[in-house]
Amino acid sequence: YLEHFSKNVLPELRRVHGYLGAAVFLRRLEREVEIVVETNWDSLESIRNFAGPDLEAAVVAPVAAAMLTGFDRRALHSEIALTDRA
Repeated sequence: YLEHFSKNVLPELRRVHGYLGAAVFLRRLEREVEIVVETNWDSLESIRNFAGPDLEAAVVAPVAAAMLTGFDRRALHSEIALTDRA
């Protein structure tokens, strides 16, 4: 999945006005690996330009869905209130 994300998803995201960056988090469980993708945008309107009018509909291409045992169909959106990087 990481290779797919790097080669296919990131180039697509970079073409969308308002895209600020992404991170992929992995959590190794007993029998599977949980993947969480976080994207950062400058506004909800920019997210709409990528995802369409239903902001909470997860955007997962069929080729990516085929690699996964399951995925959330709904996305969550939050505003960054504070961040710190060393």
